[in-house]
Amino acid sequence: HRTHTDPPLIWIIKVDPDLDKMVLSELKAVLKPVEFFTLVVGSNTNYGIGVKPGGWRDGQAGQDILNAYDDRRVYFPAGDGAYHMLRRAHEARSDRVVIETRLDADDAINVEYAATLQWKALRTLLDTHVSGYDGIGGDDDGGDEDEDEDEDEESKQIQTARWLYWCPQTHVQWNPSDLDRSKNPNDPGMLAIYNMPQVCVTSGLTLGFAVETQEDNVPRYEHSKVYWEISVVHNNKGKKNKTQEDESPDKHDCGLYPSSRCAVFVTDPLVSAFRSRAMTSAGMLNIEEGGLPAAKTPKKYRDVSSKLWRKQIEEQFGIQTTKAKEAADYMAANFLGTVRDNLRGQCTHGHSCKMSTYEKLQRTIDLLEEETGGVEVNQK
Repeated sequence: HRTHTDPPLIWIIKVDPDLDKMVLSELKAVLKPVEFFTLVVGSNTNYGIGVKPGGWRDGQAGQDILNAYDDRRVYFPAGDGAYHMLRRAHEARSDRVVIETRLDADDAINVEYAATLQWKALRTLLDTHVSGYDGIGGDDDGGDEDEDEDEDEESKQIQTARWLYWCPQTHVQWNPSDLDRSKNPNDPGMLAIYNMPQVCVTSGLTLGFAVETQEDNVPRYEHSKVYWEISVVHNNKGKKNKTQEDESPDKHDCGLYPSSRCAVFVTDPLVSAFRSRAMTSAGMLNIEEGGLPAAKTPKKYRDVSSKLWRKQIEEQFGIQTTKAKEAADYMAANFLGTVRDNLRGQCTHGHSCKMSTYEKLQRTIDLLEEETGGVEVNQK
């Protein structure tokens, strides 16, 4: 049973089990204000995201995280607090709002995106008539009565959902191999901004469950199919699905109408995710052999890239330009080993399996091994 100190929302963030300790420390610092309802777990088992069956409600995800705790792979919060919160949440898994986010080691999300997910989840997934907890701006001492009345009236107008997908609408891609050191010796690589209002990228892709929503009542799709299946193929444009009392509702009906609202493309913050387009990428989208981008980058985009590195990237994602340059230099110096490591990781547990990626990686290895006198990758 939930105690009065337990949060109404549990946020599970899945990261690489072998995530660099320094990166993990920085992630913990960013999440410190939300440690009372957030768990960072090292796991490649992605319940809730993708097509894998099972999840939090049926107990599989909770047991997986309890096992991770025993293996010391629950990285946040520290101490016994994580175990006690997890155990109580697992036992009372039917009356928690649960959101799960996958964060790969070579990606990042905007700190404001994390705040948006928290706020939106409480506003759209938490039915105050079911939970008895509003979770929004409440004051323990009663606060201002007029303000409370306004908030109560606003809450009545908010339609709660049974489940929701969240996806960043706009993200920035970083290609560390696209360098021109002769002109920009301190350049960490090329940045390009992509606005994709109809495709869910993996970075920041999040699925939320409302109280009492069961696993079988939520559609599961690969990230590239989420928008199409939910917002187009199964879109209910205005009428609620009527079912018999002993029948389950259509799993594509999240409770919002039109049901295209069930796949939310986040526009605030404007740029929500940061994706690495390097030879570390599992999918290798927009990357050709040798790590270069699939299309030549116009000069005006390079100017925009320089401006982004000077301020926005560190401010919004916590990525320092000097650290990005170190990473780019390291990957250039260890290019062949990085490509071979990526090839070994293809089609393994928790990773993608695309023949096109496999072929690109193998061709890159073949080309590098044919060269004589060492390997120099895109150094000008």
